[in-house]
Amino acid sequence: MLAFSVAAVAQSSDMELDVRMDSGFSQKNLSEMFSAVIEQNNLSQFFQISAENRTRGILRNNSVILEIQSEVFGTILTAEQSSSGTFSLNPGGQITFSNLNITDISNLEIQGEPEFDLLITSNGRKLIQNLRRGYLISDDLFTLNVKIVRNLMNEEEILTQESISFQTSLDESELFIETDREIVDELRGLNVSTDAPEFSWIGEQNRPYRLLIIDTDRAQNVDALFSERFAREHSEGDIRNEQTGVVLDVMASQPSYQIPDRFAGLFEPGKTYAWQVQTTKQTVQETVVQAYTDRLQFTTSFPIEGEIRELLVNIFGEQRTNEFVENGLLLDQIEIDGVTYSKEEVLRVLREMAGKIEKNQLKVVS
Repeated sequence: MLAFSVAAVAQSSDMELDVRMDSGFSQKNLSEMFSAVIEQNNLSQFFQISAENRTRGILRNNSVILEIQSEVFGTILTAEQSSSGTFSLNPGGQITFSNLNITDISNLEIQGEPEFDLLITSNGRKLIQNLRRGYLISDDLFTLNVKIVRNLMNEEEILTQESISFQTSLDESELFIETDREIVDELRGLNVSTDAPEFSWIGEQNRPYRLLIIDTDRAQNVDALFSERFAREHSEGDIRNEQTGVVLDVMASQPSYQIPDRFAGLFEPGKTYAWQVQTTKQTVQETVVQAYTDRLQFTTSFPIEGEIRELLVNIFGEQRTNEFVENGLLLDQIEIDGVTYSKEEVLRVLREMAGKIEKNQLKVVS
């Protein structure tokens, strides 16, 4: 929720002016607020202007001037009430505008329906256009200045004025890309002999994303390598670097990437890989910010084939080994007598177990 600050310029004792933002207004409503002012509609209320005659006399020929300013962009727009709709307030008379449309009147005279002449500055057009493009709202201070003026003999006299301000800030959640948890789970224990990994995340279509996959066993400093690669511009001629541990550095135009057949052999069994996705977003101020997923890891498993299958047959027999295969067992680590052996030690342990069985030094009970 935004915090609002009200600044009242010494008001005339003749008229009391109150300017307030709607209680549910947030910076996400900024584009809609500008549209409501420009189109002069009251489909949703974003701000309210109320004026009351506190004198015993009639205050004649009054009109409203609204100016919206930004600390960054300067004056965004000015809406000045034309001769149509000027109002005279009898003693105690009140008039209330929702946005720029009258919603409540009492004890007054009004000449027609209020209309406003709009002047939008070039910076204002840029801001409004960028908001409509969906660019991120960033740090700024917006102010609505309201004046009530009296028109006498083609001259304007300011009866009273008041302003209300609110600050906007970059939403930090916009800098985080959520990953597809189902895909993350599927990557764990990946059988690289039969599966080509697919990476997926939550995002917009037709937005450029950069996927970086690193071999954590080969990279000297995984975090530093991620930072160094993302800091440089992507190059199609440098999407792999086996020496440093860069498995793949590719661009995607949608929030997913299926490893193509030509890269099917990039992932090895029994290794741990880290991956992260990055994209670039623009703010309404036309600055660039980076958004990222978490850095995630997955470990590929040893499929039951080749030497591993032979060793398991020697240890457990053909029938149990076939059951392992049918149940989709993937070896990543082995625990014996409470001791866990890592993926790098799986083959060695199996070889030792098979050798002991051949020498009748080990009996497997299942």
